[in-house]
Amino acid sequence: MVITDTASFRAALETDPDQAEGWLATVQANPGKFPQYDDRWLDHRQRELFQVRCKAKDWPAAKRIVEVTKDPFSKEGRMKRLQELSSKLYEEL
Repeated sequence: MVITDTASFRAALETDPDQAEGWLATVQANPGKFPQYDDRWLDHRQRELFQVRCKAKDWPAAKRIVEVTKDPFSKEGRMKRLQELSSKLYEEL
């Protein structure tokens, strides 16, 4: 599957979250190549990916999403949520 927009990203979340995560990293690293995707859009897609990773109990992958989150409020909330769901301290993940 080729990810080209939000709809194909969401489809990839269901079938290949690793690919979805890679595409988000590409968008974040190359903002000039993807001017249609601002920080707010990126934060929302990261939230969706974070939720998928948490649902699968893939704590290391969920932590990767937290680590690249720019918005400090989103980052703090995701850290707390990850600790709640995993029953571990963030530093232990």
